[in-house]
Amino acid sequence: MTGRLVHMTDHRTSTQPGTVYLAQRRVAVGMTLGILVGAVWAVSMVCTLVSWAL
Repeated sequence: MTGRLVHMTDHRTSTQPGTVYLAQRRVAVGMTLGILVGAVWAVSMVCTLVSWAL
């Protein structure tokens, strides 16, 4: 560093474009499973309410 502003990105190793890190993949899978479980729960609650109304 001889008077030149060094950016943090200058020190990073280059990665392939489109590379999904393992942690990001785990988060994406967890969110997808959470959404699916939430949708199943919501549908089951609607079915329960409908059955009570009949």
